[in-house]
Amino acid sequence: MKKRILLVDDKQEFRTLVKIILQSRYDVSTASNGLEALGLLQNGYFPDLIVSDLMMPVVNGEKFINQLASSDIFKYIPVIVLSSINESKQKVELLKSGASEYLEKPFNPEELKVRIHKLLDAG
Repeated sequence: MKKRILLVDDKQEFRTLVKIILQSRYDVSTASNGLEALGLLQNGYFPDLIVSDLMMPVVNGEKFINQLASSDIFKYIPVIVLSSINESKQKVELLKSGASEYLEKPFNPEELKVRIHKLLDAG
């Protein structure tokens, strides 16, 4: 059975691209913002890993990660932040607040696959 990844990003084209990159090895579901992603989680969808953007409408990635971290159920799901924000201070804060990895856009698809593999398959 394939491991499940939840991809959270407000840009449809980006969600489609990343889903194509990952779907041969993983079962990928998508959400367009943090609120939609939280709704999936609260309705019983439990991914093995989450890949999330930061800059999204409604509930942004930072708030989404903080809500995951404060949940007794969801705080153990690894989160990879995939964002165009490249400020070191913000990266450190996100890693402290619950993100497992941080990759900058534009990203190398092979690097994303390796990081996902290390979090999901190598443990």
